Amino acid sequence: MTEPGIDTSFWRGRLADLEAADVTAAVVVQCALTWLLPQLTAFRNEVDQALMTAQLRRGADLSITRIVLHNLPLTPNTAARPATVDQAFEEWHHRLSATNVLLCSAASAAPRIHRLILLRDEAAPSIPDMVELLRNDGWTDHHRARRALGVIDIAGATTPLTGYDLDLDGPFGDADPSIYM
Repeated sequence: MTEPGIDTSFWRGRLADLEAADVTAAVVVQCALTWLLPQLTAFRNEVDQALMTAQLRRGADLSITRIVLHNLPLTPNTAARPATVDQAFEEWHHRLSATNVLLCSAASAAPRIHRLILLRDEAAPSIPDMVELLRNDGWTDHHRARRALGVIDIAGATTPLTGYDLDLDGPFGDADPSIYM
């Protein structure tokens, strides 16, 4: 099944390869707004699950660097954008943050998730969506992987996704931490 702009067969093949012992790293970029469409929700969840499973199984033997959008583009078409896109964006970031918090507390290393900051005049991300693997010290597509990793090194181009935005206190918690002492 092919979704709008996403070759799901290709992605599934690359994600399955994360289990191979000769794969030591992955760069995953999911910055197209296509990922936020309702018809792609199930596949987006499948990708998330595959990355989490690989990270838990492989632990420190697999380094995953992931790039998602920090913000949605502000364009003249922003008003015409369906509200479901904004809702999916918020839900996905919340889930990625929660997952990262859980994986950080697990024995395995959590994937590094960076959020690409779109400038006010940018209608689309500067890097294409991809899943590139480092196999036997060589990237499946060296230029694309280096381009994505290079963006992370540019000051102010990305920000890390953390669990700091999560309300882990729950509905009956107290903002005063001394209550737990």
